Amino acid sequence: MHDAPVRGLLRIAAGLLVLGAGLLALVLDVPAWNAVWYVPAWYGYLLLVDAAIFARRGDSFFDGRRRELFEMLFWSLPFWFFFEACNLVLENWYYVFGLRSRWVSAGTAALAYATVLPACLFHAELLEAWGAFEKKRCRPLRVRPGLLYGVGAAGLLCIALPLLLPRAAFALVWFVPIGLEAVNYKRGSPSLLRDLEEGRCARLLRLLAAGFWAAVIWEGVNFPARCKWIYTVPGFEGRKLFEMPLAGFLGFPVLAVGAFCFFSFARGLPTRWRRPAALLAIVFSTAVELGVERHTVRSRRPLLSELESLDAAAVQAIRDAGIPTPERLSRAAAKEGIESIAGRAALPVSTIARAVWEADLALHKGMGASRAALLRAAGVSNIADLARQEPEALFERLAALARSRGQDPPRPAEVRLWVHAAQVSGGGPAR
Repeated sequence: MHDAPVRGLLRIAAGLLVLGAGLLALVLDVPAWNAVWYVPAWYGYLLLVDAAIFARRGDSFFDGRRRELFEMLFWSLPFWFFFEACNLVLENWYYVFGLRSRWVSAGTAALAYATVLPACLFHAELLEAWGAFEKKRCRPLRVRPGLLYGVGAAGLLCIALPLLLPRAAFALVWFVPIGLEAVNYKRGSPSLLRDLEEGRCARLLRLLAAGFWAAVIWEGVNFPARCKWIYTVPGFEGRKLFEMPLAGFLGFPVLAVGAFCFFSFARGLPTRWRRPAALLAIVFSTAVELGVERHTVRSRRPLLSELESLDAAAVQAIRDAGIPTPERLSRAAAKEGIESIAGRAALPVSTIARAVWEADLALHKGMGASRAALLRAAGVSNIADLARQEPEALFERLAALARSRGQDPPRPAEVRLWVHAAQVSGGGPAR
């Protein structure tokens, strides 16, 4: 296969191009394109991982296993939307700065969620190509009917308990897909239980390691993103790496194991069940996405026109000065000063100062313009004011104010996170 090196180089070039384009849009803060950074970041990165697999083995998901890849991308959607459905009850994370167009938002979400299974399984595949853990052996596990029933029942229990006791048992939801191992084992699909029965633990160890690996990439990509997720896991809202509570990283290895179990289950469906299952997956994913857009997406990207201190003429003047977004306005104020912006836009310094305070507040932890306006109505005009608030008392004020205005009030966890982040940042300059 003399063309193999060429195909490998093309894969690397494509991965770097896609990843680089997304990074450039993010760094240059290109409006609209900077909000979808997650998609080019992950697809470009996965192309690079696939190229590494190809370099080691001569075959890969993009080369010789494309059907499996397309199945993986498709089944990622119901796999991840199951967790999104649970989160509608658990409220352990939420999304900020959602896109303005619901159709574009839904399409972008589908592209993003389609990478979940590949994120877990590509890394495991690369570790296998490197021969990681290949010589590891363990004491053979005796797989009896009682164990299979126990695994299946545990999976069901891990659904029920988090929904019944969301504050205490929320972490169990990540173990749910592992309950499918009982089915995989019985019908002869690839199975971790069968591996352990034969004394082979290499695949399990690779999946656990792949989960940690994926976690670093996931959270590293999410941290600088505009449209992103923020965690509010009970008891773990303080110490974080990127946006993830430190203890939360322990969930990613479990997620990777569950990803393998679910994908093995989906690929092993009898032929007569595949189309109905695929249709059910589409209906389920669509229904949950509607719920996510309504309940889990907590803010939309702020616009200059949403800043209360700016009328239409002032908005146009600031745009004519080369500042098209609140993000750019906040950056320009920090870099060159309010007076310089006021001079370029031919606007009063006081107008620009108020607009900058409003922009900083709207951008703070992704709260958005409407929540920032609610804070200002409650007497919190900037981040320095926010840092001095007591979260529970502030929430009560905001909730009452939102109800009087007919708005959706912020959640207590959101308010705690805003105040904590303001305090960590030193209160921010009241420019």
